[in-house]
Amino acid sequence: MGARSWLASLFAPLWIPLWTPLWRTKPFRLSTLVCLATLSYLATLGGQCTALADIVPTTNPSLAAATRILDRAKAAAATDCAKPADVLVRVLCAGRLRVGLRSYYPGFSVRDDTGTFVGFEPDIARRIAAFLGVPLVAVTVDTTSRIPMVANGQVDLVLATMGHTLQRGAEVRFIRPHYYASQTAIVGARDSPVHDWADLAGLTVCLPIGANSNLDFIRHHVRILTFDHPEHLLDALRFGECAFIVQDDTFFAASLADPAWAASYGIKFRFAPLPWGMAVASANTVQFAALLDDLSIAFLADNVFLDLARANKIDTSFLESQRQKWTGAACVSAEGGPLTSCLTPPVDNANLTDISAAAPYATWLEQRMARVFGVRIDLTLFTHQSTFDLLAEGIAFTLALIVGTQVSTLIFALGLGRLMTTGPLAVRRGVAALTAAGHVTPLPLLIFFAYVISGGIVRYSAAVGLVAAVVAIGFYNGSNAARAIDEANRTLLRRDAATPARATDDRGSGFFRAIALASVQLVAFLINAAKGSPAAGMIGVPDFLNVVTDLTASSPERFSMYVILLVFYVGLVSLVILLLSLLRAALVPRAAGST
Repeated sequence: MGARSWLASLFAPLWIPLWTPLWRTKPFRLSTLVCLATLSYLATLGGQCTALADIVPTTNPSLAAATRILDRAKAAAATDCAKPADVLVRVLCAGRLRVGLRSYYPGFSVRDDTGTFVGFEPDIARRIAAFLGVPLVAVTVDTTSRIPMVANGQVDLVLATMGHTLQRGAEVRFIRPHYYASQTAIVGARDSPVHDWADLAGLTVCLPIGANSNLDFIRHHVRILTFDHPEHLLDALRFGECAFIVQDDTFFAASLADPAWAASYGIKFRFAPLPWGMAVASANTVQFAALLDDLSIAFLADNVFLDLARANKIDTSFLESQRQKWTGAACVSAEGGPLTSCLTPPVDNANLTDISAAAPYATWLEQRMARVFGVRIDLTLFTHQSTFDLLAEGIAFTLALIVGTQVSTLIFALGLGRLMTTGPLAVRRGVAALTAAGHVTPLPLLIFFAYVISGGIVRYSAAVGLVAAVVAIGFYNGSNAARAIDEANRTLLRRDAATPARATDDRGSGFFRAIALASVQLVAFLINAAKGSPAAGMIGVPDFLNVVTDLTASSPERFSMYVILLVFYVGLVSLVILLLSLLRAALVPRAAGST
């Protein structure tokens, strides 16, 4: 028998006689029922309070500060939405929050088969929208469009894996404290001997346009191939299009977690640590930016960011360190805002020793064009010595290509043409077959064939690529010109046969007469060789076109650079046409005199 049962049996003779007469009275029964009901309500309330304490955190001063800003914005939105003074008021008036998000960045932001954005950043965007009490409208952005879209008001907020640099901070307003951080990683085959910048010099890497680290590759004389969409980098690596690909180390987290992929590829080295920040427009965002600053502190301190990161299976080391910083009062003001001394500073990509002598003139021209014509041009490539040197190198390679292809075309045209018109029958037939191959083979295929052959003979370099391209372009155009000379020679032979008085046994004289007759075609193929010289870039020759592609990778502003490229090539080819026309005018009459 238990203790409780033993006590009940012991005292039952005492309390039963007393309880029974009292219970029969109506006041006692009512009093008892009221007491029992009160005790039951208090017990239930206590359980509810305990449960609420488990799910509602202690009030965060930064969260309270964000709430006060939101309340003021709601009051403003209730009175006048015609001309909102702040983007926050505009968001409340519109009843939506437009957030720019990446469409493919595994773990951080991916658009699934249903069109829904999933990942760490969309989850943050949803938390912010929920705090504002408006629905989220996700807008796709990429590395080139995210800053222009938020600056122009096409989105209210950008949350798109964007590193906070001093240069970007001049265009938009970054939210701090930051919500994440990363380093740039270079990924290649595990058995590749590349371990640092010195090993990469002269090689080619593939990376996304507009990435913050692209200029570092230019400064270290690493050739770059740019992709508009970072998701294509993984395919390019797998199919051998790129030996090395570059992106934030966070981008490769999902791939490295795959044992099959990690067995073949790995991170060769990392560089350039970079904090990530949300960003809003610079103008009319005082309230909105302050609210997001305060909300970021609260999300760090209350584990919101940390829980979302864990849910999306991304690295949490940065968030854990930030949580410790923003949980205490040492970094938070009495009003709930961040203390400047605790904020991670933006990365400064500027190199004061990298300023070129042309920088003041380039800046003056940019300002002049904007003020006088209302046209914004970007002459950044002239302001940095590293990019200016790369530009000069590209121009030098282009001039070498132009001169080389002219000489090569002439050598192939005159050499093959001479053999086709004056050589023995077997030689003429063999050369005719060779020129037919040059005539029907596409130029890119010829250039690639020359690249493969040269790479098998000597160690490939930019100079070797230059020679291979010159030979391929010269053979392509020279073969066509040689066939034109041969056809002109046949025409002259038929004419001489019809007019015996004009016939001559001097085959050499006939060859020069054929050149004179085919001079128009010869000049045309020389011009074509000049225009085809940019095709050398496909095998890594650092000509001007390739350089402009590299420079475009360090800036989302492409238009100005390609205008410069267009003007350069139009001027250069026009000069070639003028010189060839003058040369033909000087030589053809002399040769024609003998016809």
